[in-house]
Amino acid sequence: MRKVENFTFGYLFVRLWPRFSFKHIFYRRTEIRGLDKFRSNDPLIFAPNHQNALMDALVFVTTLPQQPIFLARADIFKPGLLTRFLNFIKMMPVYRIRDGYENLAKNQEVFDRCTEILRTGHSLCMFPEGNHGDKRFFRPLKKGLARIAFEAEDACDFKLGLMIVPCGIDYSNYENVRGRLTVSYGDPITITDLKEVYRSDPQTALKELNNRIRINIEPHMIEIPWEDIYFMVMDLRIMYGKRFRELKNLPGKTLFNKFDADKEMIRMIGTLRETEPEKIASLNSLVMEYWKLLKKHNFRDHTVENQPYGPLRLIWNTIILAIGFPLHLYSLINNYHLFRIPMILSRKLFKDPQFWSTGAFVISMIAMLPLSYAIQTLIVGLIFKSWLICLAYWATLLPASLYMLHYMFENRKWRSRIRFMWMKGRKNKDIDRLTELRKEILIKMDGLVRE
Repeated sequence: MRKVENFTFGYLFVRLWPRFSFKHIFYRRTEIRGLDKFRSNDPLIFAPNHQNALMDALVFVTTLPQQPIFLARADIFKPGLLTRFLNFIKMMPVYRIRDGYENLAKNQEVFDRCTEILRTGHSLCMFPEGNHGDKRFFRPLKKGLARIAFEAEDACDFKLGLMIVPCGIDYSNYENVRGRLTVSYGDPITITDLKEVYRSDPQTALKELNNRIRINIEPHMIEIPWEDIYFMVMDLRIMYGKRFRELKNLPGKTLFNKFDADKEMIRMIGTLRETEPEKIASLNSLVMEYWKLLKKHNFRDHTVENQPYGPLRLIWNTIILAIGFPLHLYSLINNYHLFRIPMILSRKLFKDPQFWSTGAFVISMIAMLPLSYAIQTLIVGLIFKSWLICLAYWATLLPASLYMLHYMFENRKWRSRIRFMWMKGRKNKDIDRLTELRKEILIKMDGLVRE
């Protein structure tokens, strides 16, 4: 097995564009906290929650200064160029029962390599849940991370100084481009105090470490462990989060301000679920009815929230969009294929929706965009035969792509507002019901918060 932990300038160079495009193009806004809690040359194992397939791994590729090594399922390591590429991007295989019981013995070689990697001051990144899920709650933890940590420390008589860094990742949206992303690094966990426990009863030590990992990751992620009200809580984050911060006098300028307020609101709802279940059940019914009506008419919550839309407001929105349309058309011609095609392809290639954003990012940002921009610029150069025009054109492509996406979002809002007011003017009962439901939900939530 190749020494994937060795620092390589090739990897450093190749990582530059994915880091920029991940944090500043694919995601509209990215906030990171806690990087000052550990040193890059310490033996570290990063232990994050796992919800969004390979996008979760890209979080660490793009936010950490070091070159962490990842453990990935063995079935993707096909002989030949693919395995060489995976080794190049710092990935090693780990075997599961579904890979064949006879292959599980190979994990010991992998674990030995992990010990060597940690002893030489390099970092590992492992997802303790072992698999990803599409909901924001902790699944049962596997023992792989804990086992590697103890084996590495035991090989050094518990003098290695290994630290396990709990991490929390939260996406505003799993699938769509231009979402928001928070990455939170927690205080490192050490295991030297478990030396005697591990040597006398390894299973008890593994369970204790997993418990510590779970407890320390939870403050850094959004966790909604109640299946019966899961979607209600997610919906209230959207429609009531701002109001909750106002009532609690909480700041809301940064993503982490909103994240921390959401955590507080979720704790409140969880407590009320136990103490006043009938109130939460009633609220859940209202929220579910509200969101079903939104989905029925393809509205977003902000459309109902920001009504009424007077004629002057709608006319002003129309004028602004009309003024910006020529630039949008230029942006659309040059960039639409870079976002639309990857979106379609990723949905055809992957049945699991959690891989859609991964596929779209790789196809769009890594494969298509650099190549397409080079070809487009070459064509413009051949047409105008001027390097100044060529350079100016190339410089506009990336900003134009961001403008295109912004314009499309604003255009969707404008069309939604017009359609909402048209339906309201025709006395559509669903529109009246949406307005009533939203008002009733806010009143009920206000009452619960003030209590």
